[in-house]
Amino acid sequence: MSNVEQLRQKINDLTSLIDVTSIITSTLDLDELMSLVMEKAQEVMHAEASSIMLLNEDTGLLECEIALGKVQDKVKNKIQLKIGQGIAGWVAQTGEAIIVPDVSSDSRFFSDIDQNTGFQTRSILAAPLKVKDKVIGVAEVINRLDAHPFTKENLEIFETFCRQVALAIENARMHHYMLEQQRLRQQLESAHRIQQSFMPQSFPDSAQERFLIYGKNIPATAVGGDLFDFVKLDENRLAIVLGDVSGKGIPAALFMARLISDFRYYCNRAESPADLMEFLNQALLQRSQQGMFVSLVSMLLDMKTGKLIISNAGHLPPLWWRETDNRIERVENEAGIPLGILEDVDFDNQIVNLQPGDTILLYTDGVIESHNEKNQMYTLDRLVQEIRPPVPEPHDFIEQLINELKRFQGAVNQHDDITLLALRWR
Repeated sequence: MSNVEQLRQKINDLTSLIDVTSIITSTLDLDELMSLVMEKAQEVMHAEASSIMLLNEDTGLLECEIALGKVQDKVKNKIQLKIGQGIAGWVAQTGEAIIVPDVSSDSRFFSDIDQNTGFQTRSILAAPLKVKDKVIGVAEVINRLDAHPFTKENLEIFETFCRQVALAIENARMHHYMLEQQRLRQQLESAHRIQQSFMPQSFPDSAQERFLIYGKNIPATAVGGDLFDFVKLDENRLAIVLGDVSGKGIPAALFMARLISDFRYYCNRAESPADLMEFLNQALLQRSQQGMFVSLVSMLLDMKTGKLIISNAGHLPPLWWRETDNRIERVENEAGIPLGILEDVDFDNQIVNLQPGDTILLYTDGVIESHNEKNQMYTLDRLVQEIRPPVPEPHDFIEQLINELKRFQGAVNQHDDITLLALRWR
């Protein structure tokens, strides 16, 4: 080759690299990107066929992503090679580019592909796709159209191609990942709004202003498994529930949504909170949600007299601030086991006769099990210490407890859902 021809070839190679750069910046669609780049590589190398195989990190196999040439429809998505298997497997294993002038004399050549497709491979030029020295795949061009073997000059330009291709693939993957993350965030935000709509949007009161009630739920993630709800059964009775579904995230949120629906249905049929627990327990057992369960406190308030009937299914004891003697009592009734575990569980009722100024506090374990930077737990004792006179009315009381909990946690991320509910008899 004359000097002029060599210069012309270098100019063509440089032009091809510029073209590849333009292709890479033209799209972030991974399949389109690989197809366009390998078309260019095949053209520049004057090859019959080309392919890209990417490493599946889950299986540890090289999988064909793009195959161009006469038999591309027979090849794509059907080839899988182990690391070290075939020419591509050898390149992935060693991280080195290679020219194979005659595959028939190379023991590394994997002939099954030719046998299955009818294609005849004579020579191969293969190079690794690397990102930060990590092999993510292998690119190949196969059979020069002029039947000559590939040259070192071909190898140099192809390696340069592959460095750009590897970076472009990684960028496209990152772009796809970011889009997926954005889509997931949007879905979780929607799920959060939907779940929060299951929580009470307003709080019941009485015409005579005999009581005030307020609750707040703060999920640890976008959605969670804590819940509280109210149903006004008639002029005299208010059903109240607060619970904590096992687990976190979307499964717990779906379980929680169904449980609130069950509560609203069965509380109109139950004669007491203990009866309600039995109805809910049977409903959960019939659905058998793969071991999921819920701890729950159910209360029935007589809105004229202040009589409060409480039933507990494996939940933390309600705290009763007794205004007349300035003390806190833990309502330690015979708590049954959480709902959704066993049949034929006996749930009991306990009666609390509220007096003016009394406050009942319900809470989930996300409150007392919160940790701070010293890995200290908030604890039930600390929560009890925060309930001291004068106890504010429910809204301010709950907000005060949440602010105190945040001060305790400091910079530590919330690890569990937090739910608090306060009832003040006036």
